Amino acid sequence: MRVIFYLFILYFISPLKVISQTLPKLGNDTLLDIACWNVEWFGDINNGPTDEALQYNNIKALMLQTDFDILGMEEISNITTYNNLSMETAIAAKYDTYISTFSATQKMGLFWKKSMFDVIGFATLNILTNEYSNFATRPPLQVCLKTKGGTKVDTLYVIVIHMKANTGDDAAKYDSYTRRQAAAAALKTYTEQSLVNKKYVIIGDWNDDLSVSIYNALPTPYQSTLTAGYTFPTKELTDAGKKSYAFGSAMIDHIMQSKTLDSFYLKGSAKVFDIAGNYISNFSNNTSDHYPVYAFYNWSKLTTYIAPVGIDENKIDLNIQVYPNPARHYVSIKSAHQNTELWLYDLSGKLLLYSNEKTIDVSSLQAGFYQLLIFTLNGNKMFKLVIE
Repeated sequence: MRVIFYLFILYFISPLKVISQTLPKLGNDTLLDIACWNVEWFGDINNGPTDEALQYNNIKALMLQTDFDILGMEEISNITTYNNLSMETAIAAKYDTYISTFSATQKMGLFWKKSMFDVIGFATLNILTNEYSNFATRPPLQVCLKTKGGTKVDTLYVIVIHMKANTGDDAAKYDSYTRRQAAAAALKTYTEQSLVNKKYVIIGDWNDDLSVSIYNALPTPYQSTLTAGYTFPTKELTDAGKKSYAFGSAMIDHIMQSKTLDSFYLKGSAKVFDIAGNYISNFSNNTSDHYPVYAFYNWSKLTTYIAPVGIDENKIDLNIQVYPNPARHYVSIKSAHQNTELWLYDLSGKLLLYSNEKTIDVSSLQAGFYQLLIFTLNGNKMFKLVIE
């Protein structure tokens, strides 16, 4: 009975403690800030920080006050705790979220600002599930986000990862090293085949550094990715001698970006919040043994349409037809693409209708001019639509 009573207190009373921490705002209102953070066995009463309520409140305070636009989390270890955090009034008002669906205890989750993104459901899933062992039973989480609030709609894929940790005896650590190496190769192959020409970031706990490996100073397991010319903003932190693991000396939490995002990244902007202990006493013991890592991107460039010289956007061929146009009752699309989503906006940019079917009912809308965005995995196209 005492155990049951303790669990009741832990999950239903303790989280109501008042948050007293005051943390700095790290996000930037005019840029896109992307962050990742290993939250050390979040919600697991048998592992990680022993005061679950204190850890919960510290994580909540950091989320709300640092104000990141996109935040990937690793080691979410209790679904109830995650759900409670997601449904906190202040967090639910600001963020939407998605969590891994695999069975392993330590899951990855992503939070993004509702005011900036909508989620594309059919492209949001666990990926590389065939690499189950190399990813230490935690296959990557891919979330596809669609920008909103600008004159241009774009998509951003966010992949959250948690690589195999450097634990055990020497043989086990070498095995972990080779598994990180294999997992990185699988990620590289996946993105080059499935996300070609797409914009994406891969964020999370990579469990190794980018100069030399934390295992016996071998070459970093991510050397092939670096050699291929992919940018890790967090390489700047490695080169500066920073660390993201509180009880080590290496940068093991990283952000990697597609080559299509290189011109969007603000060089020199990568940071690690390694002074978190200045704001939350004993942070590395009662909150997490990892520090948040983040970087900044040009939000305006991502969401502002600039017409290419000499190119009519309506002549871009994605093999999609919209009919009838003008329309009165229904609008349909003819497309060879297996997965499509339809987003209907008025001229002010307000979303009116959404469907993942190929026909939408427009009979309730007033006559006038509208914009119909068709999203496919091969690209997006905006059509001018007239409703009579």
